[in-house]
Amino acid sequence: MKKVIYIHGLGGSGNGSSAKNIKKLLGDGYEFSAGTYDLLKPAEAFEQIKKDVKGTDIVIASSLGAFYASAVICPQVMLLLNPCLKPEYTIKHILYPEQRKDFDEEKCRHEWLEIKKNWDELDQEEKGERFGVFAKNDELFSFYETFKVHFGTFWGARANSAFIEGTHEIAKDEAALKKSLDLFWKYLDKTNEPMGKGLSASFDTLL
Repeated sequence: MKKVIYIHGLGGSGNGSSAKNIKKLLGDGYEFSAGTYDLLKPAEAFEQIKKDVKGTDIVIASSLGAFYASAVICPQVMLLLNPCLKPEYTIKHILYPEQRKDFDEEKCRHEWLEIKKNWDELDQEEKGERFGVFAKNDELFSFYETFKVHFGTFWGARANSAFIEGTHEIAKDEAALKKSLDLFWKYLDKTNEPMGKGLSASFDTLL
C-alpha cells in the first residue's frame, strides 16, 4: 500500500478541507496521513516535516507547506501545489491580523533562507521528482519561474511543472485538485523510472 502524506499551507491543518479532498480523491488503497504544523516557526516546522515524510512514497504539499517539502532531501516524489518559494518576501504581505501578532519577521526570514540552502544539495534526480502545479489565477503569488530555475526538468525535455485553471488554494477545489493529480500521475508514468512504473499501474484506476 502506497503511503501518501499531505503538508498543508499557511493557516491550514491536517484535518482541514484540503487534506480531506486529497484523501477523497486518492480513494481506497492508500495509507494517507496529514500532520498540523506551525509554519511560522520555520526551523521547528521543517524538522518535523523532514521526520514525517520519511517512510512515505508520495508527498503532496500546498503553498508555504510546499516550500518546506521542496527543501527536504529525500527520494520521495512530490506534488507541489502553488509552492510559495520566496516566503522571506511574500508571507508578511498575506498574514491575517491574528497571525501578525506573533510573527517574528527577522527570525523567520533568517530561518527560511537557511532552509532554502537545501535546494543546492539536491541532486538532479531529486529535483526531477518534484512536480509543480501553478494556478493561472493565483491571487497571492506565482513562483513558476523560480521553480524552473531551481528544480528544472530532469527527465529529457518534458517539463516537471504545469499551469491549470484555478486559484491559489488548489486542494480546496476538487476539479483543480483532480487535474493536478492527473498531470502528476502522467508525469511519473512517463519518467521510465522504477518509481514511476510502479505507481502508474495503480494510479490508472483514479483517472
